[in-house]
Amino acid sequence: MLFFKKKEKKQEKAVSVKEVCSKEELIGQAEAKIKDLETLSGEERVAVLNEIGSLFTQAEETDQAIRFYEESLEICKQHGKASTDLMKLYNKKRQEAAQAKDDEKVKEYMDKVQSLMQMSKDMIRGNV
Repeated sequence: MLFFKKKEKKQEKAVSVKEVCSKEELIGQAEAKIKDLETLSGEERVAVLNEIGSLFTQAEETDQAIRFYEESLEICKQHGKASTDLMKLYNKKRQEAAQAKDDEKVKEYMDKVQSLMQMSKDMIRGNV
């Protein structure tokens, strides 16, 4: 036996179009936000640091992105996009070091990954 349902009207979903920017535009946006950091503190500063880290990640400036994400996590040890992106960046740097056969850098980034994972576990357990 077949059951027939009334056809539901398909709701149009708002699709956000992500602007495609060049590397130079992304870096320019990040540098503009860096200037804003001087006047910010607390949660506002953390939000801007994360935006800067994201812009540098999109521009494939890994070291700069890591720098701003780490500063963000020093202020606010909250698991979220910053820690997730930072984990990905650490793993990327670890892979690059492994390909270059730089054991010292591999160990450095493995330690950073372990530290970030421990911070996440501590937050989940309420030890922060």
